[in-house]
Amino acid sequence: MNNNTKYLETSLINLRNSLSSWSMEEFIVSTIESLMTVERSEYLSQVNNSDKGNGFYLRLFKTFSKNCLRINVPRTRLGIFSPNTLELVKLGQNQINELCLSLYKKGMTSRDISDLVENMFGDSVSATKITNLAKTFHNFRLAWENSRLDSHYKIMFCDCIFITVRREDSYSREAIYIAYGVKNDNTRELLALNINPTESANEWGEIFDDLKNKRGVKYIDLIVADGLNGLENEVHRVFSQSKFQKCVVHKMRNILNKTRPKDKAEMAIDLKELFDNFDEKDTIEIGLKKVNEFVEKWKIKYPKIKRFFKEGQIEYYFTYTKYHPKIRRMIYTTNSIENLNRIIRKATKNKLSFEKPEYLLDYVFMVIKEFEEKNFQKYPVANYKYFKIIN
Repeated sequence: MNNNTKYLETSLINLRNSLSSWSMEEFIVSTIESLMTVERSEYLSQVNNSDKGNGFYLRLFKTFSKNCLRINVPRTRLGIFSPNTLELVKLGQNQINELCLSLYKKGMTSRDISDLVENMFGDSVSATKITNLAKTFHNFRLAWENSRLDSHYKIMFCDCIFITVRREDSYSREAIYIAYGVKNDNTRELLALNINPTESANEWGEIFDDLKNKRGVKYIDLIVADGLNGLENEVHRVFSQSKFQKCVVHKMRNILNKTRPKDKAEMAIDLKELFDNFDEKDTIEIGLKKVNEFVEKWKIKYPKIKRFFKEGQIEYYFTYTKYHPKIRRMIYTTNSIENLNRIIRKATKNKLSFEKPEYLLDYVFMVIKEFEEKNFQKYPVANYKYFKIIN
């Protein structure tokens, strides 16, 4: 602590002791006003009488209590003087807006945020105003939708999550299409975000077209998605050189949903063994051989079991066997996108529904981008360095 700082501290202590009847807030206000008056005096001495003092104007500054600091800010006739001290104590509307938006992104409702701000600052911010502030997300999303992406991605994971939204005069659960890509530096990035009343291969095809023709994505080594009928056709139509892996977990779940309760435990064990191909020696041929053995065992109880393993389709569930063993568990399902989906579900849980599809997309976009900044881009996934075909 230098001598000037010590002198200032001693002076403030002496001033405070001499004004013991004042509250701390009154003391702070007096100190701030004095500093600003000194600043104005210094300013006027520098401008050589080209400007003059012109009294004071009252400003209210919100604090983390229900009270507001009432501060007289010195002004000049020309109105170009602005004391630096003012910036040190300012907790203005911009900061309140940022707080509201941050809480909104975390999943709090507009009404809850309004009540919280009023309790903290003694000032009301209407739920409608918070909703209007949230509309600023829209411009960010539009800018992102028109931005260029990398030309090459190692992997793209695709999935849909269903959320209630209002469309015209009715509410229903609609599909939010989400796709993220693994970049060459093994970080991850949001590639697509869209909404449609239902999930369909055609809608995914339009999203793929947009990625390629509008946003500059030329090549994706591997695309991982669920078992939606016809999706493989859209993948090969747009990204003809890409490999395609259908989600094994979705397949297992679909089969077990058609299985009698008394058989589910044994069926689950067999399905796990069927798709357990994580050693270097395991190949797609071995996987298809396991399929035949599985069908032979279960067709006695379930004569139509083979319909789950149609030729020309089942091969897509074993694409992961072509890759290095250390990467297979990361690409044989869409589970890696589920962590992101959980964040979205948590954030939208208290919202109940959204008044327009655009509002929903804007909100989900900001939730994803915040997650992306703190996780996807901050922490590269080390095992993606093993992403290479070996079979």
